Amino acid sequence: MDNYDGLDLKSPEKQAASGEDILIRPATIADAMYWDTYVSGHPNASPYHLFSWKTAMERAYNVKTHYLLAERKGQVVGILPAARVPRLIGRGPLCSLPYCDRGEPLADNPAIKASLLNALVTHATGTHEIRSSASDKDTPVTRAAAEAMAAGTKVRLLLDLPNDSDTLLAGFKSKHRSQINKAMKNGLQAETGNSSALLREFYSVFTQNMRDLGSPTHSMNWFTQICSAYGDACRIGVVRLDGRAIGAGIVLRCGEQAAIPWASTLREFNRLAPNMLLYWTFLAEASDTGIKRFDFGRSTVGEGTYRFKCQWGARPVPLRWSTLCLVTDSKAAGGHSAQILKGRVGIGRSGKVMIQLRNSAQAVWRRLPVRLATFAGAKIRRFLSL
Repeated sequence: MDNYDGLDLKSPEKQAASGEDILIRPATIADAMYWDTYVSGHPNASPYHLFSWKTAMERAYNVKTHYLLAERKGQVVGILPAARVPRLIGRGPLCSLPYCDRGEPLADNPAIKASLLNALVTHATGTHEIRSSASDKDTPVTRAAAEAMAAGTKVRLLLDLPNDSDTLLAGFKSKHRSQINKAMKNGLQAETGNSSALLREFYSVFTQNMRDLGSPTHSMNWFTQICSAYGDACRIGVVRLDGRAIGAGIVLRCGEQAAIPWASTLREFNRLAPNMLLYWTFLAEASDTGIKRFDFGRSTVGEGTYRFKCQWGARPVPLRWSTLCLVTDSKAAGGHSAQILKGRVGIGRSGKVMIQLRNSAQAVWRRLPVRLATFAGAKIRRFLSL
């Protein structure tokens, strides 16, 4: 059953776009294959746009979703996924999409995209956040341009992959190849797949690392539902030393795109370079199986994770997270239209007080036992949209 909140499922509406009537309606579970076929073929799609993200949100966190389809003569010409972020008290904001970097509308043209945004703000009350890349075509900027941006700027880091891993490896600098070899010489071994056993190993590493970072962790059920919903499009990677998991991550796939939303290593073993073997294993598998672009995920320009991802050859694409609102527009159907109220290139810029509060909370969290941090984090993580 679809977990909708605030949308009239009985009233599809027509929006004028590109001079043609476009039918916009809520998507249901019966549209899942229909939806995913369009997403997989769209050049700007991400794994988060797939129907599987909706399924995982609903099953793991009981999130209320707003997934809109735009059709022309029975053919999908655009989609817009969104979900209402849960709150302990009151009504949370609508976000496209929570728990990931992006979820902006995908459409055949800008007019259809505008129609989807209009339909969303018309039928779903409250504030709306649209998470997207600053470039509609995911065009990277140079590292120099990214590093010239304001402090705290957030970017996605993208790497275009060749047709095979041998070519990919040959394209790295010799120092980088030696770091990958170092991990192997240190006796580390890697495995990928999608099984409950691998997921348990991933979660043991992930929860300890998140505690060390001072951040609440997703529940085990969240990852169980992700693995179930994505199926073969979800790859779990584990790096082991003498049979013990010391590094792990999850990669999600969509058409010729892949993204790594979660990756962790145990700090006491970082001298052995498990992160190098983990990422190399994922990249080699992606390259050898037809993936053309690898998304390393969100990082703050200039910080350690940013530099780590750049050394693989990944290029930055600034993120723009925008607040959407409904404004009076006499020329628009119904007298209203959706407009960007506030758009930020680069996210995560906070005032000094907020930074101090966050740092204090992280310091306290790091002192918690792993089991307590995992238990508490799993209880509150659904309320945090990042």
